[in-house]
Amino acid sequence: MSDNSLVHENPPDDEESRIKALLRQQPLGMNIKELSAALGMSRNSVAKYLDVLTASGHLEVRQIGNAKLYYLSRRVPAAHILNLSHEMILILDENLKIVRANDSFIGFIGTPRDQVLGLRLSGLALPLLSDNEEVELIALIRGGPTWKKEIRLLKQNKEIYLAARFIPTIFEGGSFGIAVMLDDISEKVLAESAVKENEWIFHTIFRGSQIPKFFINTNHKIVMWDRALEIMTKIKSEDVLGTNQQWRIFYTEERPCLADLLVDMKYDQIEQEYQGKCRKMSPVDNTYEVTEFFPALGSDGKWLRLTASTVRDSQGNLMGAMETIEDITTQKKKEFRVDGDPDTQFPYS
Repeated sequence: MSDNSLVHENPPDDEESRIKALLRQQPLGMNIKELSAALGMSRNSVAKYLDVLTASGHLEVRQIGNAKLYYLSRRVPAAHILNLSHEMILILDENLKIVRANDSFIGFIGTPRDQVLGLRLSGLALPLLSDNEEVELIALIRGGPTWKKEIRLLKQNKEIYLAARFIPTIFEGGSFGIAVMLDDISEKVLAESAVKENEWIFHTIFRGSQIPKFFINTNHKIVMWDRALEIMTKIKSEDVLGTNQQWRIFYTEERPCLADLLVDMKYDQIEQEYQGKCRKMSPVDNTYEVTEFFPALGSDGKWLRLTASTVRDSQGNLMGAMETIEDITTQKKKEFRVDGDPDTQFPYS
């Protein structure tokens, strides 16, 4: 280690500041011999300043063999972190009571600052920790690794997720505390959850059978359109994904499909639209089956059996509806033939 490389280009005036500036360049720490050589001071003088800085909480020391290794403490200056605007920040004293809170947190919690100060995290109107979780913070008061935790809150019936970091802190006067830094990660968590839900739909439902099917979300937009449906309709998935053109399977102009009516919970309209042609198969997921003739399909029209059901996520929230389509034209033709007479005319042809 070169002594010259350790000397600050513009060394501070007082010796304590010089020591701290030097150690800031060496985050892994230095021993007394290295500090003495780099600062051009006697070991006794360096040792004296190190004792003062360690006692005041500015430095920490580790015993490595017979030598002591000094490095800057992990104290977080409250005045500095409270000026950060991208995170919500709290400062807790050694009794785990809030002594400072930045504007971002006050705006988030929705409680006046004077009603927040002096409370514990478990005592807030929107508690960040339970009593039991708060006990774990006691171990951080005298130091220790940063504690990271994901906090889930319910604010005005809306799920909020916060990434929390609890950092052991030493104040200017040498007292101990904890800096709490909170980052709202709700969008990220909910987006990841949505991806997992979509993967579940794809693997569980769309991989389950070869029957043509599509899935629409609560905005009636097509989310999935399987290969079997592409073959049946000759409509490629890339042409309809993200649109509300599911009606093209059945009609020549736009009108709601069975899945659309299910998403909107228009059960009476289902009974009216498909009167005498539908039946409710399951009250749990609102599954309906419809057998209907669609004259616009093919040259002579087609008989289709439609089965549509609502799909909910693991929390019970409505995600959309899936509809399967079976071409039963051949079966229907056989039903309409009389005694196997091939000259019997097929209805609607």
